[in-house]
Parts: sequence; structure tokens; C-alpha cells
Amino acid sequence: MLLRVLAYFVPFAINFLSGGFFFITSYRFARAECSGMVVGSALTVWGIAYCLVTMIVGKMARTANALKFILAGGVMLMITALGFIIFNGLYTQFLWLACAGMGAAMFCTPFQLLAKSIESGGKDPGTVTAASFYTMTWSIGVASGPLAFARLSETTGFIITFILALAITLSVIAIAVMRSPVDKKSAENTVVTKPARNFSEKDYDKLAILGWIVGGLGTLTVCQIRSLWPKHGDFLNISKDHIAYILALVSYSQAITALLLCRSKSWMWRKLPALLMTVPAVVSLLLFAFSKDVYLFYLAAAVYGVYSGSLYFYLVYHALSHPTRSRFFVAGNEVIVGVVNLMAAILGGTIVDISGFTGSPFIFAMIMALIAFTAQIIILKSVRELEEQA
Repeated sequence: MLLRVLAYFVPFAINFLSGGFFFITSYRFARAECSGMVVGSALTVWGIAYCLVTMIVGKMARTANALKFILAGGVMLMITALGFIIFNGLYTQFLWLACAGMGAAMFCTPFQLLAKSIESGGKDPGTVTAASFYTMTWSIGVASGPLAFARLSETTGFIITFILALAITLSVIAIAVMRSPVDKKSAENTVVTKPARNFSEKDYDKLAILGWIVGGLGTLTVCQIRSLWPKHGDFLNISKDHIAYILALVSYSQAITALLLCRSKSWMWRKLPALLMTVPAVVSLLLFAFSKDVYLFYLAAAVYGVYSGSLYFYLVYHALSHPTRSRFFVAGNEVIVGVVNLMAAILGGTIVDISGFTGSPFIFAMIMALIAFTAQIIILKSVRELEEQA
């Protein structure tokens, strides 16, 4: 039990740091009256570093060496927090966001392999539990970071992030000590996962690629909110506290949704749930684009979290459930997240600059969610369990 608590503390802490960094940098740029492209570039810089390091880590990471990469990520985030404290100029934020991206990249792929190993116990694939708990804990972290930074002074917030980065490092050391010799020995071997369903190898590939499509386009929508909501909220004269609370509510709703999905059985392969997953995205993004009332933004955030929680569970689950190439698809997930972060925020910022309407990125995001739904319907129609194919 303690091992699992320590393990899932790590994604919470790392994403607390990332969420805080995203919020305070975007907010500082917005308050300095920087252009939408500059505001969006904050997340893009993080995405460049995250993507490049993820591609390297993805080729090297194994369950056996996962803790070493996570430890390195914790050290990098300690350096990042110190950098934000000591060198806190407006544009030096880009450097520290790049360092934060590198630290996060050293964690994400290795941790998912570690979580699957911890949940499986060598008997059960453990994919539903790992996908659910991982999505829940990192979502709480992303929500809590902006919330804390909105209430604290910048310096105090960065001191807290340094302490959390140190706690990550100590937790990884504790996990390494607590893992049993059997766990460590089994982690050294490449284990072929027992298939969750009776699909062909080709159909498992299709489902994992579908996860990439839905996760990529879905992350495109998330980035519009995460990076450009502070600018839109500031334009509407919404207070800093409300901006942070609304941003946090997206991720808290996302976390609750992910937790509720821990008992998932078969919805990940069915078409009707794909529709039920998309409706909240359309409704909430329309509210983000056109609402004026602050409480409607709270409603939009809560509803949108249902969509984002489902799509991130979907992304992680289909990668972890692949019986033979789980590591490849998990690494692919993170590269896609990095690439999307690389282009999404700056794209949204450019849309704002061209249209002159700070709500326009949310309309763009709604279109992306509908395209993802179309891909789900097309691909899920072509996937059949083997007994159905006979």
C-alpha cells in the first residue's frame, strides 16, 4: 500500500510543478500585455524540450531502469525551481520552462511502465488501474499547481516547488528500497502482457493508434484552455483567483472522471461511449468561447474535465493494453503530447492575433474534438474480436 502511495505521489508532484509553471508564466506574459503568440509560446517552449527528451528516453526506458529516469527528472525540476527563484526575469521564463519540460519528459514514459508493473503483480495486466490512477494523480497535480500559485506570492510558490522536487527525489529512493527482489528481477525481463480482449495484433495496433489520434487532438483542445484561458479571462476582467480556480476545476473534474473509470470494462472499444465522451467537449468549449458570466465558466470547466479525463484514460489505456508493444506506444503517447504542446499553444495564440477574438481558440478546439470523434467511429467500426470475425 505504501509503495503505491509513494509511486502515485510522484505524478501528482511533477504535474503540480508543471501546472504552476504553466499558470504563472502565461499569467505574467498576459499581464505584461504580450501578444497572444508570446503567451502561447510559453507552453510551446516546454513542448519542444519535452518532445526532444521524450524521444530519447522512449528508446532507452525499461521497467528495470524506470526509477533512474524518474530520479533524474526530480533533480532537473529542483534545478528549475531554483532557476525561477534566482533568475526571475520575464523572458528568462522560457529557459526554465524548457528545463521543466526536460524534467517532465524523464518521468512520464518510465513511470507508466513502472505503474503497470506495480499494478500487475505479475498476474493481471493492470492496465485499467494504472491508466485510471495515473490520470487521476497527475490531473490533481496539474489542478493544484495553478491554484497554489494564484494564492501565494511567486517566490513562495517556487520555494514550494523546490520542496516538492526534493520530495520526488526522496520518494523514488524509497520506492527503490521498498520494491521486493521478485519485483526487481521480473522488471529486468521483457514481459508479454496477457491481452485484455481477444483482438488480433493488427487490431490492437489500430486501437493504440486511435489512442494517439484521440489523445493528440484532445491535447490540442486542452492546450487552448491551459495556455490561453488566462489571456481570455484577463480580457474579460475576471480576477486572477477566478482564472486559477476555473483552470484548476478542469483538472479536478478530469481527475474525478479518471478515478470513476477505474472499473472500466469495455467502453474503450465501443462507439456510443465515444459520442457520450465528445458531447461534453462541444458544450464546454462553446461556453468557454462565448460566455461572459464567471459562473458559466465554472460550469464549462467542470463539463470539459469529463471529456479530458476520458480522453487521457483512453490514450494511456490503449497504449498499456497492447500485448507486445506497450513500451513503444507509451513512448509514442508522450512524443505526441510533446509535439502537440509544441504547436498547439502558439497556434491558438496566432488565431487570437488574426481574429482579434480571445475566445476563438476554443471554437478551433471544438472542431478538433469533433474530428477526433469522427476518427473513433471510423476505426472502431473496423475492430472486431476474433470470435466475431470467425
